[in-house]
Amino acid sequence: MDFRTATQMEKTRRNAIAISTLLVVLMLGLTTTFIAISFVRPSSNNKITEDNGSLVGGPTTPAPVITASWVLPIEKSAATILKAADFDMVQFNNTTKWYEYDLGYTLGAASGTDVVACFDGKVTSVIESGDASTGKLIRIQHKDGLETVYSSLDAVDVAVGDEVKSGDRIGTVGNSANYEVFDMPHVRLMMYQNGKPVNPENFVEFPGNDNK
Repeated sequence: MDFRTATQMEKTRRNAIAISTLLVVLMLGLTTTFIAISFVRPSSNNKITEDNGSLVGGPTTPAPVITASWVLPIEKSAATILKAADFDMVQFNNTTKWYEYDLGYTLGAASGTDVVACFDGKVTSVIESGDASTGKLIRIQHKDGLETVYSSLDAVDVAVGDEVKSGDRIGTVGNSANYEVFDMPHVRLMMYQNGKPVNPENFVEFPGNDNK
């Protein structure tokens, strides 16, 4: 074997060793990277969170919100519909002796029966002088531009500025108005939204009606 052949073989052997070493290093690097990735914590988007001392997965469920409900101005079992609202057809008014639209409900009940607020709100007007057209009257402002008006009352138990809740007593039924004459003590209920009359049936369930 001559000198050049021996030198060439030595170079080939060294190159083979270098390539083998490089491959081993690369494999060790990949293995180390894979192991490191396996121990990485999951991102915050997927982590388990603690809620009220308990471990739960995913978003928490909010507590239910309890809201007030609309109620009749007098106890349903004690109420008698003396005149129902009618926004589509005129009715005869016994006092004026004329036909006209009736934009409210007149509910009869025994003398002394409580009149309650139909919904949460604030008292904005009280008439205790017994105005001839409406009798004793209470106005309550509610949310969404709604307003309830209770008239022909006998007693008034609230003042302007009072905050009331659905079902709170505000007065008693009476016969203090002469706009519409009834032999039975009663309360007249009218409703407005942004100043325009609306049918109370849209909010309150009346005796004998499944209108709520």
